[in-house]
Amino acid sequence: MVRLGQLRLVLAGLLGLAVVSITGPAMADSMNVAYRGNSNVTVWVDGSQKNAITAEFYTPTTYQDALWFGYCVDPLQNFQNPIEPGNPDSWSGPEISPAVTGYDWREVAWLMENYAPGVDWLSDPGSVDYGSATVKLAIQALQLAIWDVVLDYDTTYTAGDITDSSSRFYTGSSEAATLAGTYLVALSEYKTATGGDIQLSGEYMINDQEDRQDLTVGTGGAGAPEPATMLLMASALALGGGVMRRRRKRA
Repeated sequence: MVRLGQLRLVLAGLLGLAVVSITGPAMADSMNVAYRGNSNVTVWVDGSQKNAITAEFYTPTTYQDALWFGYCVDPLQNFQNPIEPGNPDSWSGPEISPAVTGYDWREVAWLMENYAPGVDWLSDPGSVDYGSATVKLAIQALQLAIWDVVLDYDTTYTAGDITDSSSRFYTGSSEAATLAGTYLVALSEYKTATGGDIQLSGEYMINDQEDRQDLTVGTGGAGAPEPATMLLMASALALGGGVMRRRRKRA
């Protein structure tokens, strides 16, 4: 004879199974992004030449009640919507062989906070002319610097790292490569001044999917570089032009 308490447990279990069968497994919270300011660049990854497109990604509509912008952290895969951003600390790295075992996504985020046109766009949508040569140059330089810190992670960086043909990642000499070199040196000086402690103002997530390009996406405020980086950043500002209005005021 089934007791009343046992019957309630059975009914509760059946109800739970019914809910699972109706709703199915939980779906990941996906994000749709577009890109802008794109231009072509030739890079080398582990000695293999690749003709790539550099661009800044963005959300045309709000995601989780905010606008986001982003950059590629996986130069070998192609972009495809939608992406599924998640915890950056859980990122397994770009889909590349041999695997990248050393990287720090906070370096990517720091570069985005301090040099991406998307930071100005977040504070004033429509304020950045993504069709201008100056903005496209800043985007390409930033993307090159990001790929370098992901694929050739180090405690310190030099201006020549981006064109060093003995590295896992490099590109040819160009105005964008020169500007990217100033970004890398500024990051290195910042890390030295802070003992490697990278402070960020915005919120960041990373898309980690095997079948499409991984992106770091961010939203929020700009970083606050240490005084030791100001001279280096001033050089980058001179090269970067009008897109760096906010950084010029801070310097």
